[in-house]
Amino acid sequence: MGFCNSCGKPMSRGDELGTNKDGSKNEYYCSECYQNGEFTEPNLTVQDMIVKKAKEMLDKNPDLREEDATGLLMYFLPNLKRWNPNFDEEVNHHQSKERGYRNKGTNFDE
Repeated sequence: MGFCNSCGKPMSRGDELGTNKDGSKNEYYCSECYQNGEFTEPNLTVQDMIVKKAKEMLDKNPDLREEDATGLLMYFLPNLKRWNPNFDEEVNHHQSKERGYRNKGTNFDE
């Protein structure tokens, strides 16, 4: 299915999906981050999420360096839907472009 657009958690099962106000599944967010159409921690900042997820990563993998976990999250999380105000615009832009060397007239400088 993908991953949560708030915390980055992989979501492969339906029970991992968050829920909308009407009870339907929300494919953008996991059940830990989004329930009944609202974020479970609405005042959480992207910086808070980076710290929270880095701690979880370090707990699960004691050999992981804190700098590596934090660096990865700092690169990844701010680009997710919850944290990126231009997410939908950027997704639509990338989906509308033809990509690949086989596409005639492709402008690789765009």
